[in-house]
Amino acid sequence: MKIPESLLGIPEGREVILTKLVIAHQILSCIRCPLINRCEFTKKLSNMAMEGKIDIDAIETLSTCEFTNLKSLLNAVRNSGSNEGFISRVLNLLIKYGTKSHLRIESFKEGLIITMDGFSLVIDNVKSVSRQSMASSFNTMVKDGECLIELHKINNDYLNYLVELVSRVVPNNEYSLSSLLSSREIFLSMLIDDSTLKSSLVLASLGLGDLAPLILSQEVEDIFITQDSVYINHSMYGGVCRVINADAQAIARQFLKIANISGVRVSVDNPSGKFSIMVGNKRLRVSVDRWPLVEGLSVHVRLHKKPFTINELIDLGSISIEEAGELILALRHGLNILIMGPPSSGKTTLLNALDMALPLNLRRIYIDETDESLELPTSSVKVKSIIGKTEEVLKSLHRGYGVLIIGELRERDHFEALIHGVNAGLQVLGTTHADGVESLMNRLRAFSLNELIDLGKFVLVTMERTNSMRRVKSIIYPKSFNPGRWEINAVINALMRVAMPLITIILSIQFN
Repeated sequence: MKIPESLLGIPEGREVILTKLVIAHQILSCIRCPLINRCEFTKKLSNMAMEGKIDIDAIETLSTCEFTNLKSLLNAVRNSGSNEGFISRVLNLLIKYGTKSHLRIESFKEGLIITMDGFSLVIDNVKSVSRQSMASSFNTMVKDGECLIELHKINNDYLNYLVELVSRVVPNNEYSLSSLLSSREIFLSMLIDDSTLKSSLVLASLGLGDLAPLILSQEVEDIFITQDSVYINHSMYGGVCRVINADAQAIARQFLKIANISGVRVSVDNPSGKFSIMVGNKRLRVSVDRWPLVEGLSVHVRLHKKPFTINELIDLGSISIEEAGELILALRHGLNILIMGPPSSGKTTLLNALDMALPLNLRRIYIDETDESLELPTSSVKVKSIIGKTEEVLKSLHRGYGVLIIGELRERDHFEALIHGVNAGLQVLGTTHADGVESLMNRLRAFSLNELIDLGKFVLVTMERTNSMRRVKSIIYPKSFNPGRWEINAVINALMRVAMPLITIILSIQFN
């Protein structure tokens, strides 16, 4: 089916017109279609748009869908006027047709909410959602001895409209950062298959589109945002590289907004906060600082890759099989373990690997300001500690948990939580920033807790980082821990036999 050029007589380029037609189709037809969750047609159409193949053939593709009303779609494009109001105009058409479908439409003074299965679309009568930029990739260059990162910005009208549309998706259930991200991922799953693109669009809907290729890269480990620049820590280059075409403070302000959504209030009287974001399978630990602690806004984003099993850490050279065997044996004997080291030395990575080596039927409670713990099939509870770790530990003592896993121990309150857990007879695992045992003792003396915490009863693991290598530097065991050689060999043999994909299940069986 060929559409005459006269029908497309809008004072815009053909690509923009057809881009609008594609997005109009997906709003008016696909979202209302009962077959959308198993329909390949709309995803094929999306692929054409994303690959820059938006031409007359796209209209022919549209005509093959029995739910398409081309006349209504073309009118929506023709009457849209400026680009800014296009999404709102098309959504209003959806309301018109939606009254005869399964959609539920609620009208308020501020706008409209179109409720669907699992999420809603919000139409704001006051203002349009601002267009967010998005980058697709980046390249590295060296100039005057400095490592520089250049972002490649996307210039695709379809994706720009899609970002604006995704920005209007909100959850139907309790509003939280995790439910917001989940609802947007569900919505995008109806339209596209590519998981990386879905994650990029979700990030763009949060105003983080320019960071998308950096966040989703397996080589980028940290992102630092200062008053005037964005920097990354790249594993392949072993150092810090500066991003040359990103608005640092605009991105930092978006992180401040996300902090508020996550329940972390960062203000003048509370100028520092931490929270976590889970986009796709990538976990971000975000620290935001503001005036008067720093000038302007400062943000540190730690990018966590998939959790490593103890076998994978052995293969990477982070720990020897002998060290792993004895450490797991101490863990299985119920000893308390403290993992220390400088920032980005692999403390949390090792903690999560040890967590996977515990029996799955052992109940756990995780306490941290950010969610860096695992999602294991156990009867466990995660407590996001905002007020204080001591208070959360005291609550947990009445819950009957077998092991208490405390995230980063930094302040006096955190170490007091450790004391309460140990005195209550719980097995406690935790991480802390310290270069070694003497450095940790100095911190305890500063808190006047050195006489209340007997480090001689802990397994003390010290991590180090050399360039991009993170590994165990030393392990000190309590004098009471004196396993036989045959016990250590049994664990080592189990590690050698464990099948990698089944580590979380088999370890619990093998070690028992």
